[in-house]
Amino acid sequence: MWTIFKIVNLWWLLTSTFAWPMLDLPPMLLYVAANAGMLLPMSFLPIRFNIDAKTGWILLAIVGLTMWSTWIDGWSNGMMTALQCLPVLYLMQLPFEYLTDLLKFTTKWYAILLIPGFIIYLLTLIIPLPSMGMFDHEGYPPFKNYIFFIKNTLDEFRFARFNAFFLEPGHLAIVSCFLMMANRFNFKKCPWLFILGVSIVFSLSLAGYILTLVGFLMIKVNSIPKALITLGAVGAIVGGSIAWNGGDNTLNEMIISRMEYDKTDGIKGNNRFFNNTDYAFKRSIGTKFFWTGVKEHSNMTLISGAGYKIYILYFGMIGTILVIIFYLSLIPPHPAYRFTISFFILIALCFMQRAYPFWYSWLFPYVVGMYIARDEKLRQNLPENKTY
Repeated sequence: MWTIFKIVNLWWLLTSTFAWPMLDLPPMLLYVAANAGMLLPMSFLPIRFNIDAKTGWILLAIVGLTMWSTWIDGWSNGMMTALQCLPVLYLMQLPFEYLTDLLKFTTKWYAILLIPGFIIYLLTLIIPLPSMGMFDHEGYPPFKNYIFFIKNTLDEFRFARFNAFFLEPGHLAIVSCFLMMANRFNFKKCPWLFILGVSIVFSLSLAGYILTLVGFLMIKVNSIPKALITLGAVGAIVGGSIAWNGGDNTLNEMIISRMEYDKTDGIKGNNRFFNNTDYAFKRSIGTKFFWTGVKEHSNMTLISGAGYKIYILYFGMIGTILVIIFYLSLIPPHPAYRFTISFFILIALCFMQRAYPFWYSWLFPYVVGMYIARDEKLRQNLPENKTY
């Protein structure tokens, strides 16, 4: 039964991040299946279900999000919000050994699933490969379907970015980054992280690069010499890409040049919002709609992009505050403070440019990573582990 739980956990992490094979199925069906697929195996496991004050606060936060989502979007979307949040309660019931095994299993098999897609991706850069046909999804150009890799047809005449079985390279980069963070970038203990790191590199995702670097600095760099070495290596890569072939190379064009200062966006790569979005967001500031959202008062088809502005326009600042409360409620008692604060900052930075806080690929690494780090800290502080 534990193996079934682990498989469902991995499936839901990929599905919630828009892995293509699940996109044609009704969302409500997927949410119900994910919860049932976790709860049923858990009922057969030797796990003691703990309902305490901590669980109560999390349930209260979920109820608040559900009610707000229902008010904004109707009972169906409110129910789906609840079903997306509930799995965190299942994770909290798992003992330390189960959590570590679950994170190890999820990281390993996610990496294994990336390998065939990455091989196909590399081959498509060299030779034309026959595909399994085309895959279409609303709002995206057609994809060539290689099962483990779907290739955006807009990339036909430029260096393609690696997105594996996800709709966007940024989705891949976020999953890989957060799983690396949950594993605390411990490449020695979990060699599968090297595959995740390579996937981020070839995703050519500016957000993925920045989030991974920030996460690594916060978790692994604890001295000035290490910080100087890390920043020096990054500086060398940046300088080399600018100098190499006069800047006419993929890394400079698709990553480094996007970090140049821009009067409108701050940096050129900060293009998550479009003109109508910025206009609507600025107009909402200082009005009640900034707090409650403009969905019922604006043509939402003209408001597009990703990030915190879209989320605030849709759910209002009240909905955003409820998300913050929810994520804070997930922090375990007596946490490993450095890791917990670092992961919360990483989540906040990700929310700024890609606001999908209910994706299981956000919630799973965040919760499991925090609880494993907390339990390891508590075990290290046990009297039998102390030396005098």
